[in-house]
Amino acid sequence: MKQCFSCGVDLDDDEVYEVKGKIFCDDCALGQHKFTQSCDPSAVLSAKLDRQRSGHIGTQGLTPRQKEFYDYIKACNGVTLPQFVAKFGLSAEEISSDLVVLRHAELSKGQKRDDGVYFVLWES
Repeated sequence: MKQCFSCGVDLDDDEVYEVKGKIFCDDCALGQHKFTQSCDPSAVLSAKLDRQRSGHIGTQGLTPRQKEFYDYIKACNGVTLPQFVAKFGLSAEEISSDLVVLRHAELSKGQKRDDGVYFVLWES
């Protein structure tokens, strides 16, 4: 049995989609074709300036779900994408779109660990 690279769900052979050499489920494979770039310096600068102009500090200005993701990362001292999927019951794509906002606001970042990539607080 194979697993989806993004969400970790088990896949039968007829459910496997390969994108750029990685195995995905149907939902996550579709998400690979959308262009969401987490490491985008111009988006980070734009978000930073927008937050400054709005007077937002910390999690101010985030949606309730983005705040919940931030709090979850903080409580767990780092969270993987499959952990987010299991906890919130959302697709990897839905979660990633909110995590990109946290990244651009310099509230969260990725961190490589021995067992995978974790989303951690920016100041970690």
